[in-house]
Amino acid sequence: MAYRFNGSVIEMYKNQLRSTLQILKKHNYIILVLPALLVYGIFIIFPFLNSIRYSFYEWSGVGPMTFIGLGNYHTVFFGVLRVYFFRAVQHNLFAFVMNFALQTIFGLGLALALYTVKKGSNLYKTVFFIPNTLSTVIVGFLWNLLLNPQWGMINRFFELIGCGFLAKPWLGDPKLALPTILVVSAWRGMGFPILVYLAALLAIPEELVEAARIDGAKGPQVVRHIYFPLILPTMFTLMTLSFIWTFNMFDLIFALQGASAGPNYATDVLGTLFYRITFGGMGATATGMGLGAAIAVVTFAILLPVSYLLNRISRRFEL
Repeated sequence: MAYRFNGSVIEMYKNQLRSTLQILKKHNYIILVLPALLVYGIFIIFPFLNSIRYSFYEWSGVGPMTFIGLGNYHTVFFGVLRVYFFRAVQHNLFAFVMNFALQTIFGLGLALALYTVKKGSNLYKTVFFIPNTLSTVIVGFLWNLLLNPQWGMINRFFELIGCGFLAKPWLGDPKLALPTILVVSAWRGMGFPILVYLAALLAIPEELVEAARIDGAKGPQVVRHIYFPLILPTMFTLMTLSFIWTFNMFDLIFALQGASAGPNYATDVLGTLFYRITFGGMGATATGMGLGAAIAVVTFAILLPVSYLLNRISRRFEL
């Protein structure tokens, strides 16, 4: 059967097409952003919303799904996973504090030193940033060799200089394993905060520094009253990123200690706990896609308000 359209219908479609083209022409940035939004929606938003849905089901990953409401969350907070979960959160918080001290605070000192001492600063910037370009697997393999308690170069160095009492089983001692991994993580990621701080320092007008020095301000006073207040928003931004990164820690711990996050779960964080529960890795008390999704949702629920609060605080210090 053939359909015949009269002129008014055709004209209506033409007008709609013309108005759509005018909107796209006026807001042509939509065309540029649309591919990125599609990719982000397909690979980020949709899986996250699906994770929220899975967290209300008991599901092994294959076969039928059984709706259990808040049962997975009860298992995480009050059931067999309670000890594992809160221990992992505690390790993540410790990682954030240590990472903040090593990268955000110590990195600021290094950035100020590189900013003040111009000679050779480009070489040092490169040296500090090179570890950031290495893959996590390579970093884990190298440091496993260096930290080996039998023939690793770290312990051999201490013995060579007559400080053999400092030689330790760095990754085998439950009290030393997590701090050791965090020092390795800081070594690998130190270049990023240094470069960010240097960019913030270079954006400070020289007139402010010169005026302070004319008024009699010395080096530490210039840092305290000029540099530090003006880079405080940058510090809060790095603090926010550090909080997000430490609560997403997984790859370096997995490369150095495996899925079991040993010894005796001393390096267990939310990322490794999620991996063992979701994919049934070593040492999992309970497994299942639903339980893993619940931990992922709880992790997001921790990250979102803290990141938002740090972002709000950062804006207060902006000029």
